[in-house]
Amino acid sequence: MRPPVSMTAAALLAAGVLASCAGPAGTPALLRLRAAPDGPDTRLTLLAAPGLEINARLLPALELPNGTVYRFASGRRSADSAYFAEPPSARLPGRHDRVHGTLRASVCRQDELVCHSVALQL
Repeated sequence: MRPPVSMTAAALLAAGVLASCAGPAGTPALLRLRAAPDGPDTRLTLLAAPGLEINARLLPALELPNGTVYRFASGRRSADSAYFAEPPSARLPGRHDRVHGTLRASVCRQDELVCHSVALQL
């Protein structure tokens, strides 16, 4: 039995996101996580590929291996508050070159009415 089209699309999107994080250089990423110094801490910014929007009604979250959860809540939102109009960010205490954990976000293609949940192991 074939899965419904929406399940197949979600699986392909999730596979694409996972492949983009571990793929070779030059592979287009659907989501990227950028870390930059912010005083004594680290500012994490979630960036979507062109044509994708990050759902602001279901805040992206980073869960660290110790169970701590950071929500990507800062960032200007669209007029209807459904999407982030600028990349959302979160502040992680201390300085970090690399971040390990599970990133969960809901992304939406600009030409679709449905968003897809993705989970990335960092």
